[in-house]
Amino acid sequence: MTISAALQIALFVVTVAVALFVFLMIPLTILLYRRAIGFSRQLEELNTELKGLVQDSRTMVQNISAVTSHVNEQLDELDGIVGIIKKMSERADHVVEEVGTTVELPFLKMKHGVKAFFQAWRFIVRLAGETLRQTDRKDEANRETHE
Repeated sequence: MTISAALQIALFVVTVAVALFVFLMIPLTILLYRRAIGFSRQLEELNTELKGLVQDSRTMVQNISAVTSHVNEQLDELDGIVGIIKKMSERADHVVEEVGTTVELPFLKMKHGVKAFFQAWRFIVRLAGETLRQTDRKDEANRETHE
C-alpha cells in the first residue's frame, strides 16, 4: 500500500506541527506550573499573615470590650456619685435657705443697729469737735482781749 505523496506531506506537516506544539507546550506548561507554585506560596504567606491579623483583631476586640465594660462600670459609679452629690447639694441649699431665713432678719437688725450706732457716734464726735473749736476760738479771743 502506497500512500499518496500529498497525504505523506500532510502527515509530515501534521507530525511536525504536533512536535512543535509539544515542544512549545512543555516549557510553557513548566513556566505556568512554576508561576502557579509561586502564586500558591504567596497565598499561603498571605493566609498566615491574615490568620495573625485576624487573631490580633480578635484580641483587640476582646480588649476593647473589656475596656468598654470597665468604662461602663465606672460611668455607673460616677452616675451614683453625681446623684449623691446632687442630693447633698440640695440638702445644703435647703440648710442654707433655712439658716438664711433664721439668721437674716436678726443680722439685718443688728446691721441696722450698728449703722445707727456709728451714725450717732459720728454725730457726737462732730458735735464734740465743733464744741472744742468754738471753745478754742473763745479762748483765743479772750487772750487777744487780755493782752
